[in-house]
Amino acid sequence: MFEFQKLCKEYEGLSYDERRVILTELSSVILPATAAITGGTESFEILVLASCAADGKLSVEEYSLFKDATGLDISFDAAKEAISALKGKDLLEAADLVVDAFGALDESIKEAMVSFCLCLCSADGRISIHERAFIKKLIKE
Repeated sequence: MFEFQKLCKEYEGLSYDERRVILTELSSVILPATAAITGGTESFEILVLASCAADGKLSVEEYSLFKDATGLDISFDAAKEAISALKGKDLLEAADLVVDAFGALDESIKEAMVSFCLCLCSADGRISIHERAFIKKLIKE
C-alpha cells in the first residue's frame, strides 16, 4: 500500500501541463479501444464522470484537464448535471465494471484507465480519501 500512497503524492505534485500531457498519452491508448467496442465511448464517459464525482463534486480543474486532454465535447454544465444525476455508489460501481471489462480484453487498457482516473482525480492538487478509495476499487480485480 506504501507504493500507492507514493504514487498519489507523485500525481498530486504534477503541474496542470504535466497532467495534460499524461492524460493525452493515456487517451491515445484508451480512446481507440473504446471506439472499437459498441458502447465503449459511453463507458469511458462513465469512467470519467465517476472520477470527477469520486469526491462528490466536479471541479473546474478536473473539467478543464479532461477537455484539454481528450478533446471530447461535453459542456461543463452537462458534465456537472450528469455527475449530480449519477453520483453515488451506482456510478462508482459502473466505473469499476467498465475498467474490469476493458481489463479482461487487455490489461494494459485497464492500467491506462486507472492511471487516467488517478491523474484526473489529482487535478486540484489533492487526491482525497474518497478519490483514493475509488482508485483502489478500480485496481482490485
